Amino acid sequence: MAVIYSSPRSESFTVQYHYDDLRCMPAPKKWRTCEPKCEVSNTPQVAADDVQCSPTERRQTSPATVDLGNPTGETAFLGAGFIYGWPDNGTEADNSIPDSLVTGIKFNSCRAGGAQIPAKGWVDGGYDGYIGRFESALSNYRTTRKYNGDLILLVHDMWGADGGTGSSSPFPGDNGDWSETEAYLTQLIKDIKANDMLEGLVIDLWNEPDLDIFWARSWSQFLEYYVRAHQIFKRELPDTLISGPSMAHSPKLNDTNWQEWMSAVSEGQAIPDRYSWHQIGDWEREPDTTIPDFDALRAQFGGLPEKPFDINEYAWPDEQNPANSVYYLAQLERHNARGLRANWGSGSELHDFMANLVYKSDDTYQPNGEWHLYNYYANMTGNRVATTASSDRLFDVFATTSDNSAKILAGTRTIQAAYDIAISGLSSLGLPEDGSVAVRTYRFDWNGAQGAVDSPVDLGCSEQAYSADTVTLSIDPPTNSTAFAFELSGGACSY
Repeated sequence: MAVIYSSPRSESFTVQYHYDDLRCMPAPKKWRTCEPKCEVSNTPQVAADDVQCSPTERRQTSPATVDLGNPTGETAFLGAGFIYGWPDNGTEADNSIPDSLVTGIKFNSCRAGGAQIPAKGWVDGGYDGYIGRFESALSNYRTTRKYNGDLILLVHDMWGADGGTGSSSPFPGDNGDWSETEAYLTQLIKDIKANDMLEGLVIDLWNEPDLDIFWARSWSQFLEYYVRAHQIFKRELPDTLISGPSMAHSPKLNDTNWQEWMSAVSEGQAIPDRYSWHQIGDWEREPDTTIPDFDALRAQFGGLPEKPFDINEYAWPDEQNPANSVYYLAQLERHNARGLRANWGSGSELHDFMANLVYKSDDTYQPNGEWHLYNYYANMTGNRVATTASSDRLFDVFATTSDNSAKILAGTRTIQAAYDIAISGLSSLGLPEDGSVAVRTYRFDWNGAQGAVDSPVDLGCSEQAYSADTVTLSIDPPTNSTAFAFELSGGACSY
């Protein structure tokens, strides 16, 4: 069935593709073309004994690895954020979504600025066009702060550049005139102060400036805007964090936009407090490759300092399922990058459903299969440990240890294939170098964004023999959206 998805910030720009049998691949700027792909499964939840599937070919690749004896820091649930996703409630915090669905994923960050509502922004009505969008953002800020999260404020949305405005719409600095931009930023800063929005606030200077549906002007004009806006915010709100450049395209060594941005912010003393970009789709690779490229660019162009990372939109629509979510969460955690789920809703649906982690049935919010995956992730307390993805970069794992036990999440990247996990350091759990370890396995099913799925399926416990402090576990998923969790502990299975 052909499905049209709107851009999450645009009412006029759409991408059409066949959800069940196409995979979108890289394409220039405004659009992405498609070619046939493996099946995207929306199989309803089934009991473990009822799973019927043909054997999958084991990938010719090295296993993913977990080193239980190599802690990398306390758990921080870095991937538990999303763009938009809150219902608006005037200027007040919204209470529509039950607290348990929010705290159950250890939510920590939101990104919003009033996109896709009747008010069109500063460039289409001045203050009257802007204030409705600011009030939407204020409501989202107060909802976010209710859960002690950070709100990343989208300056471009309140300006009115939320996608598809076209080259005829005004942009900051047109014809060398910055007076309208300064008037807008002055009003925004005044309203931030007046509404006590400083705690937990991050300013995102412009979203996806490398796509002309969001910045229909030259790159040099964007760079001048970026430096000017940074300087204005830092002068008026010196303690408020700034993130940037929030490009749609992830860092790549030969990307001149990234090279020129780094040089410009270095020369203009406009280095953000948090570096940010999107990781959407496999055509943009993954943090295992993009963060090393960013660090190489950072050293070569401007000598920029180390700063925290925000992957402030992650996952294409067909990557929003349990398996792909594990993949992204594992990548984010490995690189200590905060991540916010992309939101593919439009209009009122953009402002709801926690970026498709929950849905409504009979006017009551319910968790879907991905929410259960994030809920399990939120309960992986203790210490993170070192991991690596498979060498083909299509399978990844996230692991934690606590009280002589370990939890491991495992998922593929839009592929149904068998993989191995090599787990070393069992002695750090108080186990001998050789022996057996109790392994309980859970399966996370997927029934679509609005499909009912119960808690993860308990597949039982088995006692796995091991030697040389290492055990190998395997997955053979029934669909390319299925994720697994493994819980390791000493002693015999209690069943």
